Amino acid sequence: MEKFQHVNSTKKQKYTFMIIPNSTEKVIEFTIPTWVPKFLITGILISLTVAVISSSTLITTKYQLKAATDRVLVLESENQQQANEINHLTLRSIEIEEQLLGLNQLKDHVLDMVGLDSPLMASSLEENPLFMVSRSYQRSPSLIEDYEEAMVYLEILIEKQKENMSQLMEDVEKQLDYLDALPNLVPAIGRITSPFGYRISPISRRREFHRGIDVANKSNTDIVAAGSGVVTFSGYNGAYGRMIILSHGNGYTSVYAHNRENLVEVGQQVHKGDAIAKMGSTGRSTGPHVHFEVRLHGDPVDPQELLED
Repeated sequence: MEKFQHVNSTKKQKYTFMIIPNSTEKVIEFTIPTWVPKFLITGILISLTVAVISSSTLITTKYQLKAATDRVLVLESENQQQANEINHLTLRSIEIEEQLLGLNQLKDHVLDMVGLDSPLMASSLEENPLFMVSRSYQRSPSLIEDYEEAMVYLEILIEKQKENMSQLMEDVEKQLDYLDALPNLVPAIGRITSPFGYRISPISRRREFHRGIDVANKSNTDIVAAGSGVVTFSGYNGAYGRMIILSHGNGYTSVYAHNRENLVEVGQQVHKGDAIAKMGSTGRSTGPHVHFEVRLHGDPVDPQELLED
């Protein structure tokens, strides 16, 4: 019974608040149960805790969002930079490919001009490393691991092209030297009065083999070297009269006979088109002309098959 009364007494405990304005006014008095302040304090503490947790969560979320946004901006910047590099490399590779194609066309043109065969510098365009690089970029940039790898392809190809062009220039120089020495220039202005081969001799009136061609004109007309070479003979030789023999290399020699005057000496280096003699009618001859022979390894060949138009 006493226990019950104690509990009941505890439940009925209250706080009394009195407001005394002044001595003339009525005192205001009110009471509240003891649990009310405890409830309010507990509520305030809970609210503060929730506010702190919410604020902390908001700050953390805001920081994470900013970090994620910054990362996205960095990635976008990196992607844009990579895209720019890829675009630059693609354009550069296309530009170099066009230049190399132009070089190949120039090469073929030069080879055609000098009469050389035209082997491909690379096995084919489809096997050209530069071609494959540019094609890869056109399909997907991911097919090329990085910018440096693509540049290595370009450097290798350009270096190979330089080597090929260097070799081409050597071949062209050799071919130009060969063409310069080839006795294919008409040795004098005039008309061909007797071709190469069998003919009726204007002197013996018998059929005989004519080892060269005769080019007739006025006496003292210039006779020029049909090709660059070295004078191996300059003198008088029986039926040939005054005669000059030039050695052109590659097995070729040329003969200029019946000259009125020889202008060069043995051992002298002459260039294609240089005047080497004056037209005459010395030796076994019926009038002023140059008897012109071309020999290959000592055997006579038809000069007209070599002469330029």
